[in-house]
Amino acid sequence: MLIGCLAICYGSNAQDTLPVTAIIRKEKPLIRPGQLKLPEVRLISSQVPAAADSSAFRASFTPVPKKATLYSIVPGGGQIYNRDYWKLPLVYAAFGGAMYMIRWNTLRYHDYLTAYLTSYNLDTGQPSGKTEYEVYVRGKKTYYTLSLDNVKRGKDFYRRYRDWGYALIGASFALAAIEANVAAHLKTFDISDDLTFKIEPSFRQPLAPAPALGVRLVFNFSR
Repeated sequence: MLIGCLAICYGSNAQDTLPVTAIIRKEKPLIRPGQLKLPEVRLISSQVPAAADSSAFRASFTPVPKKATLYSIVPGGGQIYNRDYWKLPLVYAAFGGAMYMIRWNTLRYHDYLTAYLTSYNLDTGQPSGKTEYEVYVRGKKTYYTLSLDNVKRGKDFYRRYRDWGYALIGASFALAAIEANVAAHLKTFDISDDLTFKIEPSFRQPLAPAPALGVRLVFNFSR
């Protein structure tokens, strides 16, 4: 009887301790500070840098040389089309200087021309017989009495430089058009370091009866 009671007590104690052991084994282990991982946080910016946008915008622009030349009919039009705005002061300075040269010499030419026309009778076409002529000198804002020979010299002098002003305007148009055309070509020209270089076998048959084998180096500079 005593042995049976001891067995029953031992069995009941064993059943009471099993759930406690199972509960302890199911507990989560402690996390050390070094093993703690925080979630990664990323900041996303919705703004695109302006420099990247402008460079991409410039890279996408490919001017057409014919259009640049055509737009040069208007002073500075070709440079505006090529977006070379820093060249506009040079173009307008050339045209402005030529126009000022024409106006400055035209006024003085007409002053001498007026005096020269008084040396002839316009109705009969005969010399008027005058030996002295009054000419208004604009630089000094006064009248000078000159001979007919000096009047002719002054008239021819200012007319010649007035004509040079017209020639300068024509040259400015031509140079502006040429510059716009060349600049448009250069903007589309490939300036990268990647030049196509190939080594190819070469088969030639010169005047000799037997063909000749060799190596040929090929450079391709086309776009």
